[in-house]
Amino acid sequence: MRPHVDNPAGLYYRQAMRRTHSLLAHALVLAALMLAAAGCSEKITRQSKLTDTEIFARGNKLVSEKSYGSAADHFQVLLEKYPASPIASRAQIALADARMERGDAIEAESAFDDFLRLYPTDDNVAHALYRKGELLSRDAADPGRDQIKTVEAIRVFGLFLQKEGSGPRATQAHERIRSLRARLAEHELLVVRHYLKRKLPESASLRAQRAVADFPDTPATPVLMSLQAKALEKAGKQAEASATRDTLAKRFPGFKGDN
Repeated sequence: MRPHVDNPAGLYYRQAMRRTHSLLAHALVLAALMLAAAGCSEKITRQSKLTDTEIFARGNKLVSEKSYGSAADHFQVLLEKYPASPIASRAQIALADARMERGDAIEAESAFDDFLRLYPTDDNVAHALYRKGELLSRDAADPGRDQIKTVEAIRVFGLFLQKEGSGPRATQAHERIRSLRARLAEHELLVVRHYLKRKLPESASLRAQRAVADFPDTPATPVLMSLQAKALEKAGKQAEASATRDTLAKRFPGFKGDN
């Protein structure tokens, strides 16, 4: 059985509705987190004699103990109480990391975005980009659904590679990008198959052609080319279909079929 793919005729409407529902759910989650954090922050704030470095040290100790929620509360209080502190940037990235480790994806992404906006020249920018890319790639949907997170993760990993072009994290970023691009190609493949099922060969051939140009090096590429040829044939464009099959045979000589 092939994976489900949204009907392109209603794709944009349903995606808009999902985003609206998602935003409402996110708002409720944020409100609940803010109420919970407010109580913890108040307790920390009562200890008025604590300096910024002392709060930061306590937060790091909690991180080492894997008490990420309490650690995040400490970093948040530091930023609120000492916004001009020399260690504010370190507290901001520590806050984002703690939220991510706790599993608070929405709050973590927001904290990474704040760091990148407030400290664009900081030494930890590459770290923030890498971690945000990881966060987005975790939340990327399956190929049959909206791919906004996938596209954004690729963009963020690309920005990371501009900052850190070599080393273990760069290697990992390249691997993530390859995997995410393969997911996008699979999404396009599902859409092309849907168009063919709906007897829309012109739409199928154009979508496949664009996908092959955008993703020339993924496992789905030869399948897309095969379906493009099939769609062209169904549209009565025999010469173009034959040319596409010839190109497919040259580029992927071992390809056996699109099933």
